[in-house]
Amino acid sequence: MVTVGCVFRRLSDDRRGNVLAMTAAAIFPLMAMIGGAIDLSRLYMTNTRLQQACDAGALAARRTMADVNTLSESERKIAVNYFKFNFPDNAYSAGTPVPTYTRGAVGTVAGAVSLAVPMTIMKMFGYNTVTLNVTCQSTLVVPNTDVMFVLDVTGSMSEVPSGDTQSKLSGLKQAVKDFYSALGPGTASGAGRIRYGFMPYSSNVNVGKIVYGLNRSYISGGNGSENVQYRSRVPRLSSTIYNTSSGPQRKFVSWSYQSTTFDISSVVQNASAPNPTYFSGYAPDTKPNVNKGYDFDAWNRAYETSAATPATISWGGCIEEASTVNTITSTSPLTVPYGANDLNIDLIPSSAETRWKPYLPAIQFDDDGYWLGRGGGWIDRGFAACPREASPLTQYQSDYSATTKLSTSFESYVNSLTAVGGTYHDIGLVWGARFLSQSGIYSATNADSTGPGGFSISRHIVFMTDGTLDNKPQANDPWGINNLEARIAPINTDEAGLEAIHKRRTSIICNAMKGKGFTVWVIAFGISKMPQELQDCASDAAHASIEADSAALKTRFQQIAQTIGGLRLSQ
Repeated sequence: MVTVGCVFRRLSDDRRGNVLAMTAAAIFPLMAMIGGAIDLSRLYMTNTRLQQACDAGALAARRTMADVNTLSESERKIAVNYFKFNFPDNAYSAGTPVPTYTRGAVGTVAGAVSLAVPMTIMKMFGYNTVTLNVTCQSTLVVPNTDVMFVLDVTGSMSEVPSGDTQSKLSGLKQAVKDFYSALGPGTASGAGRIRYGFMPYSSNVNVGKIVYGLNRSYISGGNGSENVQYRSRVPRLSSTIYNTSSGPQRKFVSWSYQSTTFDISSVVQNASAPNPTYFSGYAPDTKPNVNKGYDFDAWNRAYETSAATPATISWGGCIEEASTVNTITSTSPLTVPYGANDLNIDLIPSSAETRWKPYLPAIQFDDDGYWLGRGGGWIDRGFAACPREASPLTQYQSDYSATTKLSTSFESYVNSLTAVGGTYHDIGLVWGARFLSQSGIYSATNADSTGPGGFSISRHIVFMTDGTLDNKPQANDPWGINNLEARIAPINTDEAGLEAIHKRRTSIICNAMKGKGFTVWVIAFGISKMPQELQDCASDAAHASIEADSAALKTRFQQIAQTIGGLRLSQ
């Protein structure tokens, strides 16, 4: 007889049927493990995509936010549209999420979304849905930033590019305003300060009165009497004494055209003074104050003309540069040579050689007696031009309008720009760098130690030009008249030779700017090819571009501003 004990003993000795029993017992834990892994994977992917969509909406809303204190309904819709683009309805079979976006802290967009995700295998274990909760936040993180616009405002900027609807200058003005709208006014106080400066240039820059206001000793004649040499004239008088109604006098015979020194302290300190080239003595049979000169007609043909010498002269603010060397060639090293004070970004004047001089074309004549820089055509063609006064780095925050996204004073300055003169990149760039430098004449306000919140300052040169150089040996520019004074190049250097030298000088300045840590953006406007020296001037290839028309220029300026601004997720 087989007993129960025998049966159990046989089962314990024979394990062939145990596998089935063990598998049946383990199937439910196995299903829970596999189902959990599948559903958890779906939950992870859904949560990741949900977070990305929330972030995208917050970033989009913050970029379009007009008022840092309010998130408008239209801005909310933009955020939701970006969310839905990145997380369409029923993605991952998860239904329709409804995100909400609100203004968080000042200048911050906060987002939140909840989504009940249905389970698949885990339903068997009582888990029908799992709710995901995602939050996001975006702010515009701008460090202390200084932006110096170096803007070509030469005569060609009045032209309308092919296929465009407005002049290049009009397109530039709008692009600069859009730049400000994209980057913004910065903070009123504390970290996040943004300052904007302007250096409009043609064949000269208008910086003298600004520098004089900064420190009188930086301009010749600013602190007292000082003689400065100009290519000018002095009267020749007869040796005979004539008795006139005004008493004994010597009669005017002719002018001697030569290099002459004048005390220019009065015109510097008062902006106007008696003209030292005006003759007010005895001249009964001559006209000493009628001058011959050149001007240009509508077809740019030179013609001889005459005009009267003014009894007084005025100083508009343009300058003659500090002393330099005339040995720079097209292949010179990209370092500032000894003695080239005019290429020194951090020049702090302390002597006659290093001080800047007032630009006074009204007292300048060539060897044949032609009055330099007197005619409108002469000025338009760049022989003697003085552009709009520059503007030092300034906060345009107090009059910012959230509606227009502009500062009234910023807009007013940009609108005041006019096109005149020839193209000298080096004078525009060196002065843009001087106004931006942390260690030159503006070190007291530009040094990193002055950055609000103890943070350093990000420095940017935004350099826009519409063409190649236009340097003339007979032009009256910041270095006098080269074919008479040879300050930049040897006498008799032709236009092509002079332009090659100015190109190299431009490269030397660009190299120095990058050495100071400036980020240099170069934008060529309305030309088919960017000259090599301008390509090399940019911080790298990504910071150089050619824009064909006003629309492209506006887009590029906005892109630069957004890159500088650094839109960031803050959560």
